[in-house]
Amino acid sequence: MSPVQGTQAPGRDGVAAEPGRESTPPEPAPTPGDPETPAAREQLDHDDEVDTGGEHAWDSRRDLYRHSPGIMLDHSARLGGSLVGGDQHGVSGGHVTGDVILGGSKIEYHLGGDGEETSGEIPVAEVEALALSFVHSTSPQDEESERVPASCGEADATWQPDSPFGLALDLLRRQRVAVISGPATTGRRTAALMLLRAAGSATYRALDPALSPGRYAGELRSRCGHLLADFATSAERPLREHHVRALSEKLHATESHLVIVVGPHPVVQGVDFVSWQLPEPDRILRGHLRHKDLGGRAIEDLLALPAVRSVLAHRRPVAELARFADRIAQHACGVLSLDGLAMFGYYAAERQVRRWFDGMDQTLHDKAFLVALAAFDEAPYALTAELSDALFGLLQRIENPDEPACIPVFGTSSAQRVELAQADRYQEAEETEWGPVLQTKIQFRDRLTAITLLREVWTGHPSARPAMVAWLRKLAFDPRPLVRNRAASTTAVLAQADLPSTMALLIQPWAADRRFRARLAAASALALAHHLGAPHVPHILRAWCAAPDHHMRRTAVRTYALVGETFPGHALTALIEAVRALESRGSGPARAWPEEIDEIAQSAATLLLAADQYTALSEDVGHADSAQGTEVTGGRGTGAAADTATGLWPRLVPLTRHSATREFALRTVIHACGPTDGPPDTGRPLLLDLFARARSAPATPGAFLRQSLAALWRSILNDPMSSVSGLEAMRRWIRAADRDPDAERALAELLPMLAVTAEDAKRLVYLVDNLRGGESEQFPPAVARRLRATLPVPGPSARPSSDPTP
Repeated sequence: MSPVQGTQAPGRDGVAAEPGRESTPPEPAPTPGDPETPAAREQLDHDDEVDTGGEHAWDSRRDLYRHSPGIMLDHSARLGGSLVGGDQHGVSGGHVTGDVILGGSKIEYHLGGDGEETSGEIPVAEVEALALSFVHSTSPQDEESERVPASCGEADATWQPDSPFGLALDLLRRQRVAVISGPATTGRRTAALMLLRAAGSATYRALDPALSPGRYAGELRSRCGHLLADFATSAERPLREHHVRALSEKLHATESHLVIVVGPHPVVQGVDFVSWQLPEPDRILRGHLRHKDLGGRAIEDLLALPAVRSVLAHRRPVAELARFADRIAQHACGVLSLDGLAMFGYYAAERQVRRWFDGMDQTLHDKAFLVALAAFDEAPYALTAELSDALFGLLQRIENPDEPACIPVFGTSSAQRVELAQADRYQEAEETEWGPVLQTKIQFRDRLTAITLLREVWTGHPSARPAMVAWLRKLAFDPRPLVRNRAASTTAVLAQADLPSTMALLIQPWAADRRFRARLAAASALALAHHLGAPHVPHILRAWCAAPDHHMRRTAVRTYALVGETFPGHALTALIEAVRALESRGSGPARAWPEEIDEIAQSAATLLLAADQYTALSEDVGHADSAQGTEVTGGRGTGAAADTATGLWPRLVPLTRHSATREFALRTVIHACGPTDGPPDTGRPLLLDLFARARSAPATPGAFLRQSLAALWRSILNDPMSSVSGLEAMRRWIRAADRDPDAERALAELLPMLAVTAEDAKRLVYLVDNLRGGESEQFPPAVARRLRATLPVPGPSARPSSDPTP
């Protein structure tokens, strides 16, 4: 559930210099490759001068959850280390040899050397084994496909003439040569072999893709099916029309066939090619499961398992689905548990990351893009590419310090980069301060890839750390909120993988910084790290809340606003103790630090409102999981959350009776009056909604909550320092009730509870009588007149106070 919008509540978030025993930790030593040179640092300081006022805590929480990747708050991201047993060694700590080809076998050809053959035989048995599980990218209807016997695959079934397979086969039969194009993960090699098989080939040979196109005519054998896989085309090495015609002429003479497999963006001139499309994942699994021992289990029942559906939620490489089919068969026969089956997605993400970073196939520029995409998953593509170039420059400074980073300005194909990353581009509106803006975004197809990749780079490739640290420090001060939040979310993943190093290199220096954006980055990173399952975050916040450095204290206070709803009782206690500690730090009362008190009040208001939302979310998740027969793990139970949501607000009432905490309690309520369940100036105020939903039956927690909120409101209206802000908040509530009948009913119940004395009644009557909907209106809105009728007639008598006793 995304947090709702909030309006700016009174108060500022400025940096208050504390008199007395104040010392700021020295700046951390410069990191190699750190862009924060003295000149850049001076510019950052200048740019941040207008930012020292900060933003309201509720707005910080809203932006954090709005701009964070969806998986950051998902339970599936809460796995330690390399996702295997919680060890923090990264994916490079394991060992996997080679890539498994569809069907579970692989043939390696050592071609092109001195005295070696430039082609190699492909065993017929392998081709027949692949035919058993092969499925077309477009095939007959499912009911016909289900009738294909287990002894054969769709390679022996009929196919639609206008399907990619049918078009390529028609081209192969007419010209004896066909070119199919597609990504390496779509099973294009197997499709090429099935085309040769369908064309009548009895033997098969693989040609060396490193030869020049003009040499292949001399490599063809008689009455043989030839496969030229992974033929790389480029502007310097295009596949031209005369190459294909020469091959076609020789193939007709030798009664042979040839299928050329090229990438998804081939450079061809005058050559027809067919784009190979990946079949639907569930159809690929059916093709593999059809001839496996499933222990009597039906294929449809196995495909309906939640662990299987989660893997099929997006497109995956064909070879990966072949391995998954083996796992499903093991589970069906009782060899593999359901939990083991569910872990396949994590293992698959690790294997893919290992292929990218442990090999030499990708350039440093490509790897920088992959890291940037992991940090900016589900973000605009142009932004991701821009910031990946900045990371590339820092990585290049480490790998080749004597060579400047050369970035091809117009030489990089966006389509090729997206395909390399196994990602998808899509159109979606991006929320901005001016409203939604349509953007072209990019995301990994496998939602687990981003977090897995960041953990691997941080823990498995520590040589990249200086560049990563410098890059994230720069992002934390970017003028774009999305970029700043992604710096925090990336740091959170790093903290979950290696808390000590991430704290020392990033979070602690940010927390001790005098600039608000740095402290907000630390707070956001800790909040998201806690959601990911990083240890000791509550302990860190308690220690910082009592630190002598007021920058560290304010970072902890803001963090409680962002994550305190997950442990609201402890968070509220820590904030109250922080207020009481202010008076003991100086020679004067706590009012000597009004800005720090106001910031603590903002955080308290935010966590109190968020705790109610967290309760509703926990209950929704609990109901959904119960309906699916799954157990809710992680976080608090729904019952505990409900008890906490109704028990927090009454704790503020006794604080209003003590001078050290009174201002904090009243400011907390005033700040909580602003946020609504809609955009600014619209929607129902969340605190009023909480009052409306509380049960009014006597001797119930809901009734106690209502009495507590009314008592807090009376304290505000009777306090000379807070009454003005309180009356303005009440005006906003009444205006909101003009368009919300439920809010009006709640106010009709609340206002009489506030008119305890004659002075209270006079104040509220004056408020509603003088309320105007706009400057041009001369009379109060209709809702004000209706609410006026609920108030008692002001008189000399007074009712006794009904403040609840905790």
